[in-house]
Amino acid sequence: MKVAVAMSVYKTDKLCFLQQAVQSILSQTYTNVDLYVEVDGPVSDDVREYLSLYHDEPNVFVNFNENNLGLAFRLNQIIDKVLKTQDYSFVARMDADDISFPTRFEKQVEFLNSNVEISIVGSDVIEFSEDGTVDFYKKMPSEHNSLVNNIVKRCPFNHPSVMFRIDVFEGHNLKYKDELQNTQDYYLWVDAIRSGLKLANINEPLLKFRIDEKFHSRRGVKKAKNDFNARIYAIRELGLMSITNYLFSFLLFALRLSPVMVKKWVYSKFR
Repeated sequence: MKVAVAMSVYKTDKLCFLQQAVQSILSQTYTNVDLYVEVDGPVSDDVREYLSLYHDEPNVFVNFNENNLGLAFRLNQIIDKVLKTQDYSFVARMDADDISFPTRFEKQVEFLNSNVEISIVGSDVIEFSEDGTVDFYKKMPSEHNSLVNNIVKRCPFNHPSVMFRIDVFEGHNLKYKDELQNTQDYYLWVDAIRSGLKLANINEPLLKFRIDEKFHSRRGVKKAKNDFNARIYAIRELGLMSITNYLFSFLLFALRLSPVMVKKWVYSKFR
């Protein structure tokens, strides 16, 4: 059963981190894997040169694009390519600065094969700093009902840790909302639940998630509005109307607008 890995590369991605990310995919114990990379607009010369080295590799497909159209657009672009081949059973996500553990795909494929009712599976992650320091073990709820009931308060997945059955896109016709520059994954989880799909997390860290120095400063006004709208979307579409959920949505909006030091403190205490 073949896995297609979807990765988008952007101008801010650093070569050393990208190399680690790519190698972690190509070094998986589960070897029936193809890596699809969409380069979202101009990138540095060293990143372009590095990705060009994979031109003749049979299991790596790199596509350079002149314009920056956003992560959601590039992921949908990869999904469309994958669907056309009709060669794949699963689609996995990966970011260009994270590191997958060697057994990640082996364990996720095994999980999906053993739990036929689950359509999307993620995992716990290890958060780490740019210098490689481990900061936090982020444990996720594992059961579908828990993920759904708490979706307003907590995103059900660490996005780059996720693996989908191909039927999520082929049979249910779900896609990322490519008009969004962020929160596109959250909307996809809501749409998947609304479509009757079941979600789960493996309670084992299968990915190292990099927290860079701009992680909190990027979460400004635009992110605040998008997070608020996403929560209201979940409340409306999933029938989760309650005073608590509405109050949390407003508090999250206020937090996104708070100073970086406040966001760092809250994130460290309540993630």
